[in-house]
Amino acid sequence: DTMPLHDDYWLRQLQWVKDDDSETTQLVEGGDENYIQDMSEEGWEELGRDIANNTHLIIVELCGGALNDRNMPFLFRGLTRSTSIRKMLLHHNGLSAVGVRSMVPFLQNANKLRLLDLDDNNNLQSEGFIAASRIVQ
Repeated sequence: DTMPLHDDYWLRQLQWVKDDDSETTQLVEGGDENYIQDMSEEGWEELGRDIANNTHLIIVELCGGALNDRNMPFLFRGLTRSTSIRKMLLHHNGLSAVGVRSMVPFLQNANKLRLLDLDDNNNLQSEGFIAASRIVQ
């Protein structure tokens, strides 16, 4: 049983992020990939820590169903700070205000963050946008 080529590349990207590789400035993944769908809660928290400890990562894009209200708290429990992220693109996920609230510690500490994209999160109603905007101001 061989690993799909894309899953193998995702695992290499994760290792580059963990190793703080200076050439890895973005982490981009969609939710239709097997590895994303199969990530454990511990895996999401470890990814958050690895992103937080990385000093070269500028763009994080997890979209297209990669995130949901169940895995967001684990990702952002690990990702409470970042010294490098400028763009966090979380569009086309099934997020609600519950998921956005789990981002609060990260948003309060991400002083280089310039763009937070929450477009097309159908479960995210005005309450979620209000919560995010209060934090980012």
